Amino acid sequence: MNEPTPEEAAAALRTIRQSREQVIKSAVGSRRLWIGCGLALFLYCTAIDLFPAARGWLHWPFVITCLALSFIMRTRMGGSLLGRSVAVSNRSVPTNLKWRLLRIVPLLVIAIGGVVLVLVLHPPHATIYYGALAGLYIAFLGPRLQLWMLRKQDEVSGGRA
Repeated sequence: MNEPTPEEAAAALRTIRQSREQVIKSAVGSRRLWIGCGLALFLYCTAIDLFPAARGWLHWPFVITCLALSFIMRTRMGGSLLGRSVAVSNRSVPTNLKWRLLRIVPLLVIAIGGVVLVLVLHPPHATIYYGALAGLYIAFLGPRLQLWMLRKQDEVSGGRA
C-alpha cells in the first residue's frame, strides 16, 4: 500500500475543506431570494402602515406567500428553482438549547428593540421603520448568520459529512 506524501495529503485535505465550504455556501441559497424576502417584508410593513383600511385583508396574501415559499424551499425541485442546489439535513442540526437560541435571538432583539423604541420615542410610521430594519436584517445579515451557523455546525459535528 502506497503512503501519500505530505504534500499529497495536504492537497487532499485542502480539497475536502473547499468542498465542504462550497456545500455550506450553496445551502444558503440565492442572494436575490434573501434580498427579495427582505424587500417583501419592508413593502408589507409599509403597506400596513400607510393603508390602515387594507390591514384586514393584506395579512392573508403575505402569510400565503410565506407558507408557499417555505414549502417550495423544502422540496428538491423548488429549491433548485430558487437557486438552492443543496439543502441542509435536519438530522445534522444540533438540537440543544444553545443552537436553538442562536437561531431566534437576532429576530427577538430586533422585535424587542423595535417595540422599546416605539414606546419611548413615539415616532410616526413606526411600522415602516420596523419593516426597514427587519428587511435589512433578512436581506443582508440573514445569509451571513446562516453561513456562520452552518460553519459552526460543521465544526461541532467534527467535520463529518
